[in-house]
Amino acid sequence: MICFVTTASHADTFKHVPEFAGVPRFRLYSYHQLLRARSVPRATWVFTDFDRLGFWELELAARIHRKMRLDGMRVLNDPARLHQRFGLLRRLHQAGYNRFDVCDIQAGEWPRRYPVFLRAQSAHRGVFSDLLPDQAALAQEIERNLARGIPRRELIAVEYCAEPARDGLFRKLAVFRVGEVMVPAICVHQSHWMAKYGERGVAGADLYEDEYRIVEENPHAGDVRPAFDLGEIEYGRADFGLVGGRPQVYEINTNPMIAVIRAHPFAIRLETQKLFERRFAEALHTIDTPDDGRRLKLKGTLFRKQRRRDRWMTKERWVI
Repeated sequence: MICFVTTASHADTFKHVPEFAGVPRFRLYSYHQLLRARSVPRATWVFTDFDRLGFWELELAARIHRKMRLDGMRVLNDPARLHQRFGLLRRLHQAGYNRFDVCDIQAGEWPRRYPVFLRAQSAHRGVFSDLLPDQAALAQEIERNLARGIPRRELIAVEYCAEPARDGLFRKLAVFRVGEVMVPAICVHQSHWMAKYGERGVAGADLYEDEYRIVEENPHAGDVRPAFDLGEIEYGRADFGLVGGRPQVYEINTNPMIAVIRAHPFAIRLETQKLFERRFAEALHTIDTPDDGRRLKLKGTLFRKQRRRDRWMTKERWVI
């Protein structure tokens, strides 16, 4: 059995996976459930969704991760070690993997190269600005976002680094890592430089045929794996583009939406979807642990204190 841990509000990322043929048995746990559990089943555990956690949840998750490891369980994604968005992008740039850098607005950093755009450190809310040509435009956009209530600590400036697949069309590629297996995913094609959701049928037959080839041949696996290694990420999806023929990783999402395509004007996309589902199910089997019915007790003073605190908070009545 495989147990994925997500935030309670974002467990729907896995809602289509039971539809995949041959997928092994898996369960979803919210952090609210896990951090208050007295025992958990012996299984493969996969921690995700770190950029939606508070510091206390992250630390408790890391301590549970260590208890599981000491008990001999297979556990993917160490909450204490994994590099989140800003740290990952800075690390990839410093290592010479990514051409583009990222700046921490709260730390008073300013980009050395423009254009840039603003986005958040946490969650997956897309971008907070269009492309900004210079420091004056960036400063104005920072003030606009502060005025609408975006905390300064959330703001990062990312140097623009993209290349259209053809005139007016951008392509975002993606590769999952599941333990040691790399699984290429469906591409996103969009006329906007920030390709996030895609536009139905916009790519045309040639790019959809090429997409099938990518999922079948997995040509970028070897080039993208070092980004996962630098981020110390054992499960997740790397979103990237090709610039000058080299992958540029924009993000590694540990709890990505595993979407499905069930209808499309180009039949080849439906074949690509089926191929991805098979490959993803096969990858899950490589990390699966047989369910032997045993459980791990989560003992320890820290966990007892947290359970007492939770009980107290549910009984307390605040008066304002």
